[in-house]
Amino acid sequence: MANEKTQQILDLVKGLTILELADLVKALEEEFGVSA
Repeated sequence: MANEKTQQILDLVKGLTILELADLVKALEEEFGVSA
């Protein structure tokens, strides 16, 4: 079972639109220097 912090993140992600998710992925890629 996910811990509280993980569950909060999942709940936030579930509420995002597709465009917001795309922006999130791009931001994570830039922040951590990876490609997903």
